[in-house]
Amino acid sequence: MAEINYWVTFISRIFAMTASGIAIYVFFVNREKISSAILFVLNYSKQITLTELKYKIERLNDYTTNDVSQKEEVINILAEIEGQVLGNEMLNEELENQTKKINTYINNNKLLTEPMKRSLVSELRESVRNIDVSNYNNIVKKK
Repeated sequence: MAEINYWVTFISRIFAMTASGIAIYVFFVNREKISSAILFVLNYSKQITLTELKYKIERLNDYTTNDVSQKEEVINILAEIEGQVLGNEMLNEELENQTKKINTYINNNKLLTEPMKRSLVSELRESVRNIDVSNYNNIVKKK
């Protein structure tokens, strides 16, 4: 029985080493394809995040700060946007100034007027659009 166990272990180790060698060979031969696939997944993730952020920004247009209950909803949406931006390192760097403004309005909602909200929405929309275009440029350059 010990001899059978020895040969089974020996053969399984040879197969494991062979499989590892094949995996390393495939990685080096197809390194560009693999990195392209990984970049595709990362860029797709960025695009999903940007799409969600655009949706939240557009939701702000459905509410006015002149109505108290709607102003509360605007503050809640701004808090969602702030949380999403702070939770994403890339967005946090790109939207740092807007995040500071959002935080100011969240902490003191009396400062948020309809013109300020519209200005912030336009600023966020343009910033996200620039990030989106930059993301596409990065995709095209890497291909």
